[in-house]
Amino acid sequence: MTCPREIDYTEPVVTTMFSPLQLRPRTLLGLVSPCLARWLAEYVTTFPAMVETYRSAVVVSSLRIDYATPYLRFTDAPWLTVRSGLRIDQRGEWLQVDIDCVADDRSVARVTATMRVLTVTDASSLAASPGVLHPDLLKRFTPAETMTAVPPPHSRPTLPAPVLAPQHWQTFISRSHAEVADQWSFVEMVELATQARERLYVENLHDPLPSCHVVGTPTQILRAVFLRPMFVYDPCQVISSAHLDPDTSTLCFRHQIGHPSAPRPHLTVWETLDVAG
Repeated sequence: MTCPREIDYTEPVVTTMFSPLQLRPRTLLGLVSPCLARWLAEYVTTFPAMVETYRSAVVVSSLRIDYATPYLRFTDAPWLTVRSGLRIDQRGEWLQVDIDCVADDRSVARVTATMRVLTVTDASSLAASPGVLHPDLLKRFTPAETMTAVPPPHSRPTLPAPVLAPQHWQTFISRSHAEVADQWSFVEMVELATQARERLYVENLHDPLPSCHVVGTPTQILRAVFLRPMFVYDPCQVISSAHLDPDTSTLCFRHQIGHPSAPRPHLTVWETLDVAG
């Protein structure tokens, strides 16, 4: 059986890729779309052609980042190697991007993003609805790249009672949060969640948690589940809470993001921090 095809490339390390603690989640999530486009261009078709010619697009439905320890910092390695593969389910409804980031022959972080395939219904606005990948593109995937079952949603952590009561933050979706179709960008929305945690520190809303646990601790795992998109200039509410498991010393911040009047969040992000590290 042939192996799944991959792409790999190397990036020079620069300061904007890092916080003082580790590779930023934004840096890792910023690899997802380029890896998708690079893999498609290498083995299937270019991403613009997929959208314009074949009227197929994708939207991220869930994602997960797993960091390896010790956490990579800016001065630890001069280069970051990115290795990525792409898989599709048999019906052509779901894609999964898998990324492994390597520095000095050591895996430092893994990213998985599950995407729903869409059919473009309006070429000018790029409006789209759930669909299947165009048959001419689907047949270009090998059996090794075809999943026999739909990938399950990324697991949602079971949370103990909150140690920090939910805190509300009102904002809106600006163009800096969006992509070409004026719909939210998954990268920017996760960044909005990490900003919400730091806001707890800036506005002194983190008691009884020590500040070092809020802004001075590396992220171990980041998960996100996207249920319904938001669009430019939509009002947006972020509700953040913190949950500490006394048995494992695991601290998880949950951020629920959505329209203030929505009955449930449009997006939930979980940040599991390495407070025991």
